[in-house]
Amino acid sequence: MKITRITAHQIDLPLHEGTYSWSGGKSVDVFDCTVVAIETDSGLVGHGEITPLGPVYLPSFAAGARTAIAE
Repeated sequence: MKITRITAHQIDLPLHEGTYSWSGGKSVDVFDCTVVAIETDSGLVGHGEITPLGPVYLPSFAAGARTAIAE
């Protein structure tokens, strides 16, 4: 089995509860979600999600993951 395709999809997930806040004055009202799909030559497809808190949590997540996959 070999990987034939990797795609990353960006989805904005609005929070129904309003704003999510944590220490340091950080907050979000929309999660920047990244869903990754990996396809194989045998027809299997797997999906995974990258942490939706984006650069206010750790800059390497969400947009950074999409950039790495695009390369």
